[in-house]
Amino acid sequence: QDVLRRALAIRPPCRFEEKIVTGKTGKEIKVILDVAHNPAAMEHLVQKLADSYPDRPVRIVAGFSRDKDLAVCGNTLLSYVSDPKQIHLVEAAHPRAAKLEDMLEAEPLLRESNFEESDRSITTQVKLAIDTAEEDDIIVICGSVFLMAEAREAIGIDEPRDSKYIAEVAGANLRHGQENFADKVVESNN
Repeated sequence: QDVLRRALAIRPPCRFEEKIVTGKTGKEIKVILDVAHNPAAMEHLVQKLADSYPDRPVRIVAGFSRDKDLAVCGNTLLSYVSDPKQIHLVEAAHPRAAKLEDMLEAEPLLRESNFEESDRSITTQVKLAIDTAEEDDIIVICGSVFLMAEAREAIGIDEPRDSKYIAEVAGANLRHGQENFADKVVESNN
């Protein structure tokens, strides 16, 4: 019974994963990592936040894959915060990541959020969210799975990561890395 209860209590990484980080002033800040990346998952995330922390303000760091409904995802996040400035937009360094311009075009109110056109990195916005967090704020980092490794590193989680080569190939519709070296598609014998 005890083993079963403990096993059921374990959450996979980045599935409403809660961490405590120390801000630059020494204050402790709760960070929630969640790979909510489509409209249904965003709805579930904001409902879980409302149920778990009904009176706590949030700052949301978010980035998405380009094939998701960016307007609905952005609107869902905006519906949960009282001010668009509580949202920090990022662009993952991945071929399937949504571009900042596409997120802003899909949901124009996001133009009032935090983002930097010259530095679209996840680390920059995670650090800004932590540095500007008030005493009771919760930082929620969500969206594409492609941003989670950098986000986890930005909050001080030290863990193995795929090589840059693997990260570039993943999601780029390549069956093998060797295909990347040819000017034409390599035919498979299968």
